[in-house]
Amino acid sequence: MNSRILIIGGYGVFGGRLSAALLQGNEYDVIVAGRSLQKAEAFCERHGGIPYTIDIDAIDLTEQVRGLAPAVIVDAAGPWQDYGKDPYRVARAGLACGAHYLDLSDDAAFSEGIASLDTDARTKGVVIISGVSSVPALSSSATDALSKGMTSIELVESAITPGNRAPRGQSVIRSILSQTGQPLKVWKAGAWRHVTGWGAIRSITLTVPGIPPLKNRWLSPIGAPDLTLLPSRYDAASVQFSAGLELKLMH
Repeated sequence: MNSRILIIGGYGVFGGRLSAALLQGNEYDVIVAGRSLQKAEAFCERHGGIPYTIDIDAIDLTEQVRGLAPAVIVDAAGPWQDYGKDPYRVARAGLACGAHYLDLSDDAAFSEGIASLDTDARTKGVVIISGVSSVPALSSSATDALSKGMTSIELVESAITPGNRAPRGQSVIRSILSQTGQPLKVWKAGAWRHVTGWGAIRSITLTVPGIPPLKNRWLSPIGAPDLTLLPSRYDAASVQFSAGLELKLMH
């Protein structure tokens, strides 16, 4: 059985955690890949794995992937907003090689458009899944659980507000900055409307039983797959997603 997993961006903030977790049990051959062979080698010296340099813009991407012969490809690189005119080249390379594909996309258009490969994936007998991350994977799972028994849903709202010690990868920062001040399409009161990305600031207090409340965390609207995928999935009147940083100056 092929247990080889290719993780693109495998030494980054999120990809690195996934790589390290998969390597702990010695069950998988993990290829830690990215544009920097030096960073991949440094990661593998600490955690194990097979370092590899790969550029998803390379003309011979499919041939490179075929030579690695992975059973599963995970794209943890991003930012998916910048994948250009051929956004699904990694997924298609996996299709050509018979590999399953997952990505951590936080881009609404990218995650919605992955459905264009569904017919080919079914024909090949492989799985293609986009957005295997906090949103929409975890947020939709939570919504599934919380909405059981409801006859109608007025609002699906989620937010991410990491502590200042939480690492932030370069692709996440690039994603946020690329949307700042730009029109953001949201589903509100049964119609598509536009708000300003990282614009309007609101303050919330997070409360969890047994833990001191997190007071006055700032949030702003930002793009996420939830905004386009969840309105139809839950027939919700409104869907909202926001993010914020712990320190107001950083926000």
